[in-house]
Amino acid sequence: MITIKKALAVSVFFIGFQVASAQTGTSSQNGKNIEVNGVGNTKTYSSDGGNAVIAGVENVITINGYITRLTVSGSGNKVYADKVSRIIIEGTDNKVFYNTAPTKTGKPAVSVTGVANSVQKR
Repeated sequence: MITIKKALAVSVFFIGFQVASAQTGTSSQNGKNIEVNGVGNTKTYSSDGGNAVIAGVENVITINGYITRLTVSGSGNKVYADKVSRIIIEGTDNKVFYNTAPTKTGKPAVSVTGVANSVQKR
């Protein structure tokens, strides 16, 4: 019985450790590309024509400069972009705010699926 309790305690520890690790996630900028995965990240990046992929929950990401394609998925993410050509949003309650786009209208191409997602010029 003691062995079972020890095994259970060790299992709970490792499961809890993995859950805690998943909550922080990962973020990186490799050359021109930006990738953020996880929960609750607050980051600022600079870009000059790359792509950005933001996935997870409750991330707040600021991208200074120009992004060719911005993809956001998950729930409750907020992304602030200076200049973006294309925005793709999937999931729930994601918000993208942009300043301008390199088009004649100053608006990016937008594809939104899911519930309560929005793209707004700021």
